[in-house]
Amino acid sequence: SAIRGSHISIRHADGYRINRALMPPLRSSPRNELAAVASRDPARAEAYAREWGIPRAFGSYEAMLVNCIDPRFTTFSQAYMASKGMKDKFSHFVIAGGPIGIVSPKFADWHKAFWDNLAITIQLHEIKQVVGLTHRDCGAAAVAYGDEIKTNKAFETAKNTEALNQFRAEVGQRQPKLQVFTGIMALDGTVEVIG
Repeated sequence: SAIRGSHISIRHADGYRINRALMPPLRSSPRNELAAVASRDPARAEAYAREWGIPRAFGSYEAMLVNCIDPRFTTFSQAYMASKGMKDKFSHFVIAGGPIGIVSPKFADWHKAFWDNLAITIQLHEIKQVVGLTHRDCGAAAVAYGDEIKTNKAFETAKNTEALNQFRAEVGQRQPKLQVFTGIMALDGTVEVIG
């Protein structure tokens, strides 16, 4: 299980039995809110939500979103995924530079963490695709490729495109069943699709 602020998320191989044991005490406290339930089987999630009076049910995890730690893009990234029909249907891997942090030699120590996370996401969530987004005005991109990226938009586009192409190729090589979509997010949240 994981605790995030005042939210508790239960993930366990035998979650069904654990959830049944926890429902009565969770419901008895006015401090708790049972907001949603998820399952790989949408019908099972719906049935469980009806049984326990839980307002939202989710099934079918679709993707993993990979993007940068820059807080300017958090809301835009969520909106982008929702616009693709994946609201609440994706896992999220956030690392400085997004795909740049996964392919640049400057950040080689980070690479294994991503590949291990992708493998476990496939195992646990049965995702079908990876969405990799870099963004304009990225500090990690300047660390990876030099300060020219801050002042030369053509250079910035070329380096982002190079990183995204490499990211797509590496995901395809390691996880050939996944679809990979990549793009560069502008400061206004629009995405230029690459590849």
